[in-house]
Amino acid sequence: MNKISEKRRVFITGGAGLIGREMTRKLLDVGHEVVCFDLGEQLASHWTFLSQLPEKGQISFEQGTLLDRVALQRHMTGCNVVIHLAAMLGVRRTEENRLGCLEVNVTGTDNVLNAAVFNRVSHIVIASSSEVYGEPSHNPITESAETKGKTVYSVSKMAAEELARGYTQLYPDLAHTVVRFFNTYGEGQIVQFVLARFVHAVLKGQNPVVFGDGQQTRGYCHVDDTTDGLMTILDNPVARNKVYNLGNSKEVFTLFDLAQKVIDTLAPDTGLEVEVLGTFNGTDRLPEREIHHRYCDSSLAKKELGFEASITIEDGIRRIAAQKKVHMDWPDRYGSK
Repeated sequence: MNKISEKRRVFITGGAGLIGREMTRKLLDVGHEVVCFDLGEQLASHWTFLSQLPEKGQISFEQGTLLDRVALQRHMTGCNVVIHLAAMLGVRRTEENRLGCLEVNVTGTDNVLNAAVFNRVSHIVIASSSEVYGEPSHNPITESAETKGKTVYSVSKMAAEELARGYTQLYPDLAHTVVRFFNTYGEGQIVQFVLARFVHAVLKGQNPVVFGDGQQTRGYCHVDDTTDGLMTILDNPVARNKVYNLGNSKEVFTLFDLAQKVIDTLAPDTGLEVEVLGTFNGTDRLPEREIHHRYCDSSLAKKELGFEASITIEDGIRRIAAQKKVHMDWPDRYGSK
């Protein structure tokens, strides 16, 4: 990766999360300064990785929450770019704590935008989600597709997008870019996420278990590709005040086929089989919440940013399997991406 022509000081919320860790590393590699802002528990959980980053460049680690306006304003001092990744995630966690989800993802985003205006930040990247499309009427999904609030999490992300647009409308010097992630996965992701769960099961010699009928269809994008997409946004003025899908349009599978891919890649000829549960009983999934078919059209990002995901699911599975530590859960109920 080439060195950048203009050095920036970048503030990342959720900097210790899956996307945040990789983004921080890439920013340092090309010469940017980084302020990594996250919960103390999250920083501690990934400190083995994070502690190696200072040798790459100038970075500071700041503990705090999205609900602390003063901390956000103070730690954002001197930054000219913000990448806002932190959010409350998880099906059960968001559904069982709806007000908490709205507080973190909506009020927290408002606090981040407010701090950006206070510090005269010129550009903020807002992490949104494919969840804002709900159950789409057609696939692959373009950015112009209808957004639907099927869950409290999707509503919170739709609200965060509107906050970004509202702030730019009121404060034109603060440009924004909304990125809608599609099933980002990678090393260090907790096993509540489906691919990490499948890999973890197969490595233990257990059959991967699929909830529902196993025909739910998704496109899976490795975090290395996702963060490459984010990097193309930072130096591209075309991306200002736009919305982009960031995902892998080629790696599309049913959950059954995904689980079988994990077996074929890591444990062929071992007798392991995909178990299809048939229902959602005993899981944190609800039939009325489930999305059956959703994957992205990322042609706009390719056309305007030059971004195209390239990592195959087999390579991604091997990367997850090669990690030395398995993260079983979020550090606490306000974990970030």
